[in-house]
Amino acid sequence: MQEILVALGRRMKELREKQRVSQEAFAERCGLHRTAVGLLERGKSIPRLDTLLIVSEGLGVTVSTLLRGIEHIGKLPSKTMRDGGCCGKENGNTQCGGQQEV
Repeated sequence: MQEILVALGRRMKELREKQRVSQEAFAERCGLHRTAVGLLERGKSIPRLDTLLIVSEGLGVTVSTLLRGIEHIGKLPSKTMRDGGCCGKENGNTQCGGQQEV
């Protein structure tokens, strides 16, 4: 999962820098906090679907364009992990692997 988040962050940053837009200006354009954009670009947070939609709109691309190539990176979590078995969700833990949801 971490590899996927890092790849997504790199892709976001690459598309943003191609437009010569600062992180701060991009965050303002999207209505996000600058630190949230930084966390996403460094692969330190798990974006919600609405955040992906906001980011892709801010970049002027579709979500599929934003995610292009990322599907081949890393492995998806096993069924046990998706069901919350790896992270202690059954014990009330709402965050997986120290990642923050944005």
